Amino acid sequence: MDRRKFIKNSAAFVSLPILLNGQSIQVLAANSHFGPEQTNGRVLVLIQLDGGNDGLNTLIPLNMYDNLAKVRPEIILPKNKILPLTTLQGLHPSLSGIKELYTDEKMMFIQNIGYPNPNLSHFRSKEIVLSASDSHTVISSGWFGRYLNMLNPEYPENYPNEDNPHPLAITIGSGNSPSCQGNTVNMGVVLKQTDSVYESQSDEQEYPDTPFGYELKYISQVMQSTEKYLKVVSAAADLSEIRSTQWPEKNSLAEKLKIVAQLISGGLSTSIYIVNMGGFDTHSGQVVAGETTTGKHAELLQSLSQAVFAFQDELKLQNREDDVISMVYSEFGRRIASNKSFGTDHGEAYPVMLFGSRVNPTVFGENPTIPETVEKRTNVPMKIDFRSVYASILNQWLDVKTSDIKTILFDDFEILPILKSTVSTGDISTSTQTISIQNVFPNPVTNQAQITIETPGGKISLKLFSYSGKEIRTIASGNFKAGKQTLVFFRNQLKSGHYLLVLESNLKRTTQKLMIK
Repeated sequence: MDRRKFIKNSAAFVSLPILLNGQSIQVLAANSHFGPEQTNGRVLVLIQLDGGNDGLNTLIPLNMYDNLAKVRPEIILPKNKILPLTTLQGLHPSLSGIKELYTDEKMMFIQNIGYPNPNLSHFRSKEIVLSASDSHTVISSGWFGRYLNMLNPEYPENYPNEDNPHPLAITIGSGNSPSCQGNTVNMGVVLKQTDSVYESQSDEQEYPDTPFGYELKYISQVMQSTEKYLKVVSAAADLSEIRSTQWPEKNSLAEKLKIVAQLISGGLSTSIYIVNMGGFDTHSGQVVAGETTTGKHAELLQSLSQAVFAFQDELKLQNREDDVISMVYSEFGRRIASNKSFGTDHGEAYPVMLFGSRVNPTVFGENPTIPETVEKRTNVPMKIDFRSVYASILNQWLDVKTSDIKTILFDDFEILPILKSTVSTGDISTSTQTISIQNVFPNPVTNQAQITIETPGGKISLKLFSYSGKEIRTIASGNFKAGKQTLVFFRNQLKSGHYLLVLESNLKRTTQKLMIK
């Protein structure tokens, strides 16, 4: 029988607590299928905020503050305590490290992320987000698992090998992530600490010539791979020296990200790392009554901010930050109105954070509209599908063709401008020359505006995008002289609303908001 078909047909069978020479192998059978992948050297780190993060208490729409205060009287932050990010958005005061990353042009926020017909069950919504399915379809594989399966169709047979000595994916924690589940096996390895050891059974053991014996032999081979991978991981960790002084103490997320930083700087070619941070199901006690800058959510955001800042600092000191981007996401957001328990209930859309030296440092997407009064169940509506973020990562960061992305995500999704340069995902040279949008006047635009740009010379393009990431038009494109240039923008038939100007050379990229009355 074909092994892949056998594994698929035997899923219920291998979930039983089997013993091999007296040792339980249930956990290893479920969670420890391995496989390395030599990628283009780029690494993706996924940070899942388990429980549903309150986006309106994380990235605050300042133009909606007065209405927020009316519908969230129990939990609203004092306006003078909010960390200003832009003229339209601010951050929770616990997010000082994340604000610093944004100031350093290493942080991107994408607002109003979700999916059509949202499910507000933790279990089901996690299934949807990790598998990249729609809300009406149950898919057993994960979005990144399908990507890895496409690159490694024979996995896990003969892995690791000389050409592929490292794990494909690593989850730091107690269980493998469903996002790395392939068509028949999970494509990742679970790691709690870098000095884990395991001694597998010998190849010389005999197995009965039955389906049961066949499966035992297969699981034994997986356990032998486990032993080899743990040795490789331990060796990589030994080659790395932690350099940052920013790592906080008693911070579980920071400890996980520290392991990720060790393995990246130690030379693993693993393309994805996954970590989890729990506690975001803040139905009650989200804030302390009368002291809304404190409480459960403030503590969680502070831990997140400190861990993320230290991780990025570590990558910089290890000279690896150009090789890594990270995404912070959740299974859903919270409702607009607060409840009487000083908390918030399950909601829909929420902001995603992307950070790294290569990400487009902007707040992407319009602020959510907050009415003066809302029903208890009113939610922040989804405007950008979470699968557009996945598609953008696959396309821009991992060089996946759009036709393959459709196979992985089952449909076409908009590609968002998530990188400073979306033209090339190869090596980007560092340039000290400036490219910037100096001024847009008038802004808001009624009929036309003058746009002043500064460029280092060479091929430059200036384009207009919608806030959903759709390219509207090319304003100018061609070879420019170095220095300041003034361009004329004509509104023509464009609708009123918020847009994004994107100025780009082959080395750098910058953006600025534009409003049309």
